[in-house]
Amino acid sequence: MAVPRRAPALSLPTITLSPALVRHGVFGLKAIAGVLAGATVALAVMSYDTRPVAVPAPAPVTPAAELFPPGNVTIVYRRLAAPKIAARLEATKITARLEETEQLELAGEGIDPAQASYYERPVHTVSYVNPEPARARSIFEVTRAAISTVLTKVGAFVALRPKESTDLEAPIPPRPRSGSIMNEVDDYLWEVYQRLPVKKDGTGDFTWKDPAAARRMGLALQDYVIGGMDPEFREQLYHAGKAMDAAGLQWSMLSAFRDDYRQRLASGFKASVGNSLHGGSRRTGGYGHGRAIDIAAADEGTMEQVWHWIDAHGAKYGLNRPMPGADPAHIQQRGDYNKIAMTLREARVGPAAAHAAVAPNRAPETTRVAEVQVADPPHWRRHKEGRRRVASASR
Repeated sequence: MAVPRRAPALSLPTITLSPALVRHGVFGLKAIAGVLAGATVALAVMSYDTRPVAVPAPAPVTPAAELFPPGNVTIVYRRLAAPKIAARLEATKITARLEETEQLELAGEGIDPAQASYYERPVHTVSYVNPEPARARSIFEVTRAAISTVLTKVGAFVALRPKESTDLEAPIPPRPRSGSIMNEVDDYLWEVYQRLPVKKDGTGDFTWKDPAAARRMGLALQDYVIGGMDPEFREQLYHAGKAMDAAGLQWSMLSAFRDDYRQRLASGFKASVGNSLHGGSRRTGGYGHGRAIDIAAADEGTMEQVWHWIDAHGAKYGLNRPMPGADPAHIQQRGDYNKIAMTLREARVGPAAAHAAVAPNRAPETTRVAEVQVADPPHWRRHKEGRRRVASASR
């Protein structure tokens, strides 16, 4: 039987240092350490010096009082710029021009430009006092004022302001008055409109809108807001207004006639452009046919009293508030308003004068309604009021 051979074991060679070699190595390291320590001590001794350092005394500077006579002057000290900063400044054209200007000014005053930076220089000062100093405004106020001169708010939009000229700012005179029986009515309604000079509601101040629309049509404000309403509607407002005055209610108007342009400027709850009873071109026919107003009170505290008076007595004058919740100020005609307006006019001027004043207006209105009926019958017939007008036109 064969005996298995044993694998040879791995082993590293053994390094043996003699005692003499170890002693010589330790001695060498000690010698090197001693040399380094000696060099360090020598360097410290050489660097230690207690002698004071001589500092040169600064050159004497002649006081400004000896160079220039005393007077009411302001002394300005100028320092030399750092070399790097001076080099950068000299590289620019602006600095070169400034330095040249300063040298010319100094030469004209008899001062050497080379010495100007080292000595005091007298500068005469002048003070100006503003008798009415302006109030300091923040950057937001200045920005808002600048923007308002260019832009204006029209409803929910922002638009550029129109160019202003002296011709546009000139007031437009009212139309010549004739001997119409409506002069009394128009004068009274105009006085009522002016009882509330500032026109505003929940959407803001819109006093400028009626004058802008009137100027666009080339009319005086009175001819626009009052003359643009239907004569029958004006008659109804006249008698109802006189009754409110007698009851102690100083009423007024926020808005009267509104053409399509003015309706476009209106904000808040409103009819579409052209479809407003205030004077929309499709709904009423435009100027001279407005049949609605936004009523108000000269005193804001009596606003609801005016509304309640219309609710209680408006039917007698052919008036009502159709939307007391959504648009409580809106007043328009109701019922057989043609017959009611004629009865009120006869009571004011007499039957003969009332019929003579209304007769010339019947034919143009009938022709206009007939034309609207042909041009846009589906839209016109959707309104109860439109159906009544078409029926009267066919007669």
